[in-house]
Amino acid sequence: MATVVLAAGQSTRMGSENKLLMEIEPGVPVIRRTVEHALEIGLTPLYVVTGHEAAEIRAALSDLDCRFEHNPAFADGLSGSVRAGFRQAVSDGASGVLVLLGDMPFLPAEAVEAVLEEAAADPGKPVQAVHAGKPAHPVWLPSGLSETVNRLAGDRGMRNLLAETGGEMVAVEVGDDAVVDIDTPKDFAAARAREIARND
Repeated sequence: MATVVLAAGQSTRMGSENKLLMEIEPGVPVIRRTVEHALEIGLTPLYVVTGHEAAEIRAALSDLDCRFEHNPAFADGLSGSVRAGFRQAVSDGASGVLVLLGDMPFLPAEAVEAVLEEAAADPGKPVQAVHAGKPAHPVWLPSGLSETVNRLAGDRGMRNLLAETGGEMVAVEVGDDAVVDIDTPKDFAAARAREIARND
């Protein structure tokens, strides 16, 4: 298996700044904290899909054990990044891909473990973390879904596409931290306060 971290977006809801490059603590951008956390819980090989401000994202992660895949069509929505990361990881021999968002530095290891355990029980089926009935992260996409992944377009998610094609996605209930991402300045302020409190 492989892990793909999506880090290509334009952060339009954040304003003029790229949220992934904003420092969640001095000297540590959000994307770096997310990737560090993924590596700490053993998610390798790890691919980072870049797009908007790709050079800056790569620089923020230059000394970490990750590979980069660029999505030149990043402005068209999330699905292009999923396709790019999935395609490269499967081409490199991965049996499937665990998809993480670059703006979720607090994703619990327990959520990752729950999804991977379900994937191991039935490797051919996609798995999505959910909390209180709402989609969460991470998401597991087995390599056998290549044709379905290639049909993703815009910001449409796998759950909707699979429903249209008669597929099934296994849902795994996880804690509320698995839905906490950073989209707005308010989200970022809360995340930074949480990081400071965790380090005190």
